[in-house]
Amino acid sequence: MSLKRRRSEDPPFQDEPTDLLIITADNEQPIEAHYKGLSLFSRVVDDLPHASSGNTTWDLSKLVLEGQSSPVSSAVVRQWLDLVYSSFDDSRQPPMFPSLSEAARSLLLFADAVGTRGVVRKALVDGLLAQPGLTLRVVVNGNGGGGDAGAAGGGGGAAPPLQLELELALRGKLYYIGSSLHNEVNAADVPRSDAEHVVVAVSDLEPFKVALPGAVAAALEGWLYLAGRLGMVVLVRLLLDFYKAQLLPPNKRSLLQGAVTNIFSRRVLECMPHELLVEAFVSKCLWDPEVSQVDVAEDVTIPRVALTTPHVATWFDVQPGGEIQNGELTSMSFSYGGFDTTARLSVGGLSPHAQRAALAEVMQQLQD
Repeated sequence: MSLKRRRSEDPPFQDEPTDLLIITADNEQPIEAHYKGLSLFSRVVDDLPHASSGNTTWDLSKLVLEGQSSPVSSAVVRQWLDLVYSSFDDSRQPPMFPSLSEAARSLLLFADAVGTRGVVRKALVDGLLAQPGLTLRVVVNGNGGGGDAGAAGGGGGAAPPLQLELELALRGKLYYIGSSLHNEVNAADVPRSDAEHVVVAVSDLEPFKVALPGAVAAALEGWLYLAGRLGMVVLVRLLLDFYKAQLLPPNKRSLLQGAVTNIFSRRVLECMPHELLVEAFVSKCLWDPEVSQVDVAEDVTIPRVALTTPHVATWFDVQPGGEIQNGELTSMSFSYGGFDTTARLSVGGLSPHAQRAALAEVMQQLQD
């Protein structure tokens, strides 16, 4: 007599009846799942009182996720189920998010709230970062709106607020605001492969141009906090790389003009991953502009270099604050091909290549 062997590709639990009933606030019928499968990947499910015979109930109808005002939706729960089941069932596909949107945030928060195991959370983050076109969703509230529609006492006559929704690519784009004559939002490919293209036209940007930098900074701050709190180092790094790239244009043309420090809230700093804090500390030690930077006087016929730091002044045998003249330096603004940005001058220290190599060598000690 031969025994029938289960095919290796057959997903676990496919022949077993569901024995977990998940209750959500927005769904009359419970969502059915397998207790044994979910208990392997969720500490909360594993801690549920489980009846050996009959169904186990998991009541999520009163679970309100951080920063939200209503209980978690059945849609978020189903996305989480797809994520968990996909780790052992090839027929289930994990949810994919092309954007760091509210939907992605809700799933991450729910996964954290129910104690999802690291292997599943890593799969979710890997799925996000695997998308080359991943974007940051930014919602900008404009002036001229009448507040929330249906506000108390408004009698339904209040106009809805003006809103501008942007999807900013976290990789491969350099965004900037046009000149005073062409005050639109533009994007250039990195590396350059085509002409710049307009993201927001002049007429569309007008009601939002004052609020735009703060909205971009707020979107970054929210995701840096969440990614840091959940230990998603790679996502934090991606967000910081995007932030630093958008500082390349002069401040008056950056998307973050006037709001460059807004992302460094207390909660972001408290949740910043240890690895990145160490990396930043070592980078500052390898090259500290307070020690090596010099100032170039602008708008002068003969450019002057002020040796403001005592160490640099000592090296050139000049008193701190003394000046040397160099006819090859024209200004602290570097211009070429119609584009300009702020330039800074420093002396000494390691070359950029040597600095990167030294940083990698030091950081390796955290891995060893």
